Amino acid sequence: MKSRKKKQMMKDVTFAFFDVETTGLEHYNGDKICEVAILKSRNGKDVSSFHTLIDPGRPISEGAYAVNRITPQMLRGKPRFSEVAKDILKRLEGTVIVCHNAFFDMGFLKAELNVLNLPLPSCPIVDTLSLARRYFDFWSNNLGSIARSLGIEIDYEQEHRAMGDVRTTQRIFQRFVQDLEKKGIDALNEILSDGKVNRVF
Repeated sequence: MKSRKKKQMMKDVTFAFFDVETTGLEHYNGDKICEVAILKSRNGKDVSSFHTLIDPGRPISEGAYAVNRITPQMLRGKPRFSEVAKDILKRLEGTVIVCHNAFFDMGFLKAELNVLNLPLPSCPIVDTLSLARRYFDFWSNNLGSIARSLGIEIDYEQEHRAMGDVRTTQRIFQRFVQDLEKKGIDALNEILSDGKVNRVF
């Protein structure tokens, strides 16, 4: 007789909302992380936050600057990724990681960790972009458009900066869970058991 997998309750899960800003779009062509933010929450309450700019050791592309407005002067004297990598991993350990476009954020994290011969944390990864595509019908699935469609307040001064996007992702995820549960979907357990949205890299 098969044993039933124990259902997880939202209050028992520690979520780590995670976002990076980068020098460009292609880590496989040498682009690097230049900003990281992590916001951890449990039972609906924030328990810790982490934010740092990072000296990427290379220029920020014009395209990236047009989005994140991070200048070389802002990065001068900031730590290299190697100096903060283990702290980042420690903060993510034992959590459910939530990103918007996890393929991008986790892809960059994996590339940076590979250089240091460090593994990605073995955490479930939930992608709000995948959730939006699967369960909802927004006119655009970028972070800001979803937030505006849901009436979620955005800090426009921090839009496209790591901590600002992390907080927006958190609010969107919480709203998604509420809306799915109204439809009779056991949102948390379906998300965590669904390989299409629970991306483990």
